[in-house]
Amino acid sequence: MKKHFVKTENLARLEAGVASLSIRGARESSWLLVTGRPGEGKTTTLYNWGATEAACYLTATQGMTPGRLIAAIADRMGITQGRNTETAIGAQLAMRQTPIILDEAGFALDDRAACLERLRGLTDKSGSPVLLIVMEQDIWKFNQHQQISSRIFNWVEFQAASRADVAAACQQLSEIEIDADLVARIHAETEGRMRSVLNAISRIEGVARAAGLQRATLADLAKQPLCEDYRRGRAVLARTAARRGGAA
Repeated sequence: MKKHFVKTENLARLEAGVASLSIRGARESSWLLVTGRPGEGKTTTLYNWGATEAACYLTATQGMTPGRLIAAIADRMGITQGRNTETAIGAQLAMRQTPIILDEAGFALDDRAACLERLRGLTDKSGSPVLLIVMEQDIWKFNQHQQISSRIFNWVEFQAASRADVAAACQQLSEIEIDADLVARIHAETEGRMRSVLNAISRIEGVARAAGLQRATLADLAKQPLCEDYRRGRAVLARTAARRGGAA
């Protein structure tokens, strides 16, 4: 499978959300929430968007401290750490308007949101964008910290990949041609989760290579699963165990 970033409708939603920051009134209200189901391409999309915007991309971890956050930002921005590290970061943010992307931002809510409090101290004066990638179940937690929630200007919700998104992924990433009917099956069986779409494309390529095909059709994959589902596997095991128990 080819290595290439596919521009999806979720990227368009992200770009629209970032663009909306330009109409805010308060300089410090420059934060954006990004949510969506696991597997919908949040991290991949934000990482690639961030690369084009020279953003500072970070991933929060459990137990992260404000000091470690500042050190990570300085490292990403190429700033030598010392007594004036935060001043240097603030100056660079103000000059370049560098976006800061914080993945797994729910972890930054630990210890009374100490990491996010330190981050807002850096961005309040510069007004530089802060994009927080969070799980939907963590959104309510931000409302418990008004100093943080009041700086969130907008919310971008990633959605299931459309059939057009899946078709674009197949066309741009697959090393073989994938028939339109098979694209529709990918879209249906993956429920629009881009991570599963990529797994399905890889599976189809493997089947096609084994059969010496340059084009894969619905019939070629009729007896093949397009992507693994551990839940389906558990259901099969449960049915098998039940049958064995009945036979005993």
